[in-house]
Amino acid sequence: MTFNQLNLKEPLLRAISEMGYKEPSAIQEQSIPLLIEGHDVLGQSHTGSGKTAAFGLPILNNIQPLDNRKTRALILAPTRELCLQVADEMRKFAKFSEGIRIVSVYGGQPIDRQISDIRKGSDIVIATPGRLLDHIRRRTLRFDNCNTVVLDEADEMLNMGFLDEVKEIFNVLPEERQTILFSATMPKQIADLARKIQKDAKHIKLSSKQLTLDSIQQIGYHVMPYEKNTLLIQLLEIHQPESTMIFCNTKKMVDELTTQLNAHGYKSVSIHGDMKQEMRTSVMRRFKEKKVDLLICTDVAARGIDVDSMDMVINYDVPNEIEYYVHRIGRTGRAGREGTAISLITPRQKGVVRDIERHTKQKIEIANPPTQKELSQLTVNLIDKEIQSGLANTSPYLEVVLDELYKKGYSSHEIVTGLLSKVAENFTLKAINPVVPSEKKKSKTPRNNEGFIGIVVNVGKKHGISPAHLVSAFAEAGSFRGKEIGKIVIQDRSSIVDVPKEYESILLKKLPNSLINGKAVFASSITNKRKRRPRK
Repeated sequence: MTFNQLNLKEPLLRAISEMGYKEPSAIQEQSIPLLIEGHDVLGQSHTGSGKTAAFGLPILNNIQPLDNRKTRALILAPTRELCLQVADEMRKFAKFSEGIRIVSVYGGQPIDRQISDIRKGSDIVIATPGRLLDHIRRRTLRFDNCNTVVLDEADEMLNMGFLDEVKEIFNVLPEERQTILFSATMPKQIADLARKIQKDAKHIKLSSKQLTLDSIQQIGYHVMPYEKNTLLIQLLEIHQPESTMIFCNTKKMVDELTTQLNAHGYKSVSIHGDMKQEMRTSVMRRFKEKKVDLLICTDVAARGIDVDSMDMVINYDVPNEIEYYVHRIGRTGRAGREGTAISLITPRQKGVVRDIERHTKQKIEIANPPTQKELSQLTVNLIDKEIQSGLANTSPYLEVVLDELYKKGYSSHEIVTGLLSKVAENFTLKAINPVVPSEKKKSKTPRNNEGFIGIVVNVGKKHGISPAHLVSAFAEAGSFRGKEIGKIVIQDRSSIVDVPKEYESILLKKLPNSLINGKAVFASSITNKRKRRPRK
């Protein structure tokens, strides 16, 4: 089947052709005709299956903008990154469709700027739940004329603690509407929500993409969050991969890791939803032509990337969904080649790893981090490369410098020893301490505050802060799942959030560089003496 057979309007077909799409994916082929006809759809498919086009093209095909430019369609996304990604794709689809204004609304951006954009017209709004509620309460967005609503990645909304906010949003939407819900998995709470917000929905369920994992060596390393970078560099030096994808769970972490790896001398590039298509194409060309060795990306940004010769995939962050893991590591070990998939596992992710093993029916081999003895040999190899490079490109001033040093009374041995000591200091790799995850005893009593610490931030009720704001900011800063957060206490001008102790240092480092509901953050930790139960 081709897109021409899906009853899409000519401007959309023109945009699709320009973007290089030839045939619809399975979810697009099944969803688009139903959505054009006006049915509610409950779609369940793996990531990277083309869901944005599956709901975006029918919305653009059917939309009839009003003269007052009020909102006709709303798309809810769990994260800022996905919000921007969906908005970017929707604008590309709408390139040749005149008079359609698309606005993205998300936390971390000044709300006044968004209000200004909305006043210019907001035919289609793509939003994260927390910021959308801010606009609803300010009455800067009204949905009296909204006839299409999409809830994208509903299970991720649940994981991030947004379910109450989503329900509150649906309470202000018109009863007569088309409701579209997409989710990679279908937990009971999402299935219950779908029954409440949809009417006679058509259920589309695609089977998981079948991947042959036999040719992939799956290795895991237990590591504390603050030692991930150290371990990653050691593993890159040991394996010396020529073509590697490194996955992070957030765009922010992608940018930070790319900067750090380039600073260490690795040829690294990143790819994310904020990039224009020309830049994405350029980055992928360089990677495929092996002009760079490392490609750092998120799951959302990695959609459509197809490189057959990948020799390694590294999960810098263990993915939030099992399906993501399968699709990540499936990019290596193709075309009869052997591949390697490495995961950096923090103590709290032990349960996720067990779930992955059950799903794939394969064991992830847990390895010990490199020992100091192994790393010392690597140090010798690194210095050897530097010496070989120096010998191959000798400086024209070398003889002059040596003569002057000899005049100062240095012997050849002293010169070599002094210079080599400085080089060795720069190139020495230090072993990290092995992490042994503790086995928790089964107990019928609720978990107390053991293993948690309170993080205090300078935002509270006076700043319009909700639990969703805090969960989103903390999960993004620490690169962990929102449901790992414990109790949240919101006071007038501050809030206390209980988090696993291993995330303390990374949160104290990264939260001050972020905004929560538009306000700059100061963070500190407190000694948590009272018992706190994890958030349910």
